[in-house]
Amino acid sequence: MNLIWFAVGKVISSCLPVFLLIFLGWFCVQKGIFTKDSKKLLSGLVSNFVFPALLFVHTSHAKPSQIFNGIWMIAFFCTMSFLWIICFLTNKYILHKELKSTAMNTMLCCFPNMGGMGVPFLTLMLGAASTISVAIANFVVALSLIPMTIFLLELCDTKLSGGKVTGDMIFSAVKNSLMKPMFLAVILGLIVSITDGTKWLPHFVFNTFDIMSNACNFISLIAVGVGIHGVKLKLSKPLMINVVLKSFITPIVALISVYLFGITGIEAEELVFLLAMPTASTAVILAYNWNVEQEQASSIFFASTVLSIFILPTLLLIMDFTVPGVA
Repeated sequence: MNLIWFAVGKVISSCLPVFLLIFLGWFCVQKGIFTKDSKKLLSGLVSNFVFPALLFVHTSHAKPSQIFNGIWMIAFFCTMSFLWIICFLTNKYILHKELKSTAMNTMLCCFPNMGGMGVPFLTLMLGAASTISVAIANFVVALSLIPMTIFLLELCDTKLSGGKVTGDMIFSAVKNSLMKPMFLAVILGLIVSITDGTKWLPHFVFNTFDIMSNACNFISLIAVGVGIHGVKLKLSKPLMINVVLKSFITPIVALISVYLFGITGIEAEELVFLLAMPTASTAVILAYNWNVEQEQASSIFFASTVLSIFILPTLLLIMDFTVPGVA
């Protein structure tokens, strides 16, 4: 019984600061301190500056052996790919969505909020070293999920306009993904790590990125709170099924994955939590940019974020008692 109460106390102390800061962001909009337009500004700061800066800082200071963690990377990729197939088939053949809507709903279910919630949650609970796993996961997503989704969206628009599918479409989708600051930050961090750049790169470079990265946790969580303010859920069969896929099926598959790949301890926690994070705000922005499933995107983002208040602590308790090396 004492062990259970100890685990509950750990859950509260680890998770409560995250959700209090999310509530603070929501409260600031509610009281007029921020406007809804602040969502775009805060999301831009997170995705283009503070999150990439954090990835660069921790990747550049890590040992190459920490970054090139083959088993963890393969496990994350395989689990995300399996979830992508499940979500794609569900939306296409059970919900009978068109290809464009199917591609977007699949991304909404599979793209975890690594920057907005993943980094703050993991660093508060597991320490700053967990950012390396975020960098690896971001690397995998940038090479697979994002270009695949962009390609499918462009494919649908091309077919509607009567155009032909060309190799340029694939190249453009990959290029758009690889040019994102989050991916570039990981690449630059890898270069610095491999070349021992901490010895030859000027210290003011690291000091600049340190200042930016220190703001990541606070700004990210405030941005999440601002983002969910004002979203109204319109319950529908597609929404409920996709939320179940995102918030309930994904954590279960992630837990099974760590057993299948023999991943234990902190690495297991990192993999499960990253996959179980709510929908990324970047996926919502993509839905609005491509004019597809906008209401569905906002609703999944809101629902998965609210449900994470209960799901993430529950996952922590489950892993405390079932995953070897988790304490």
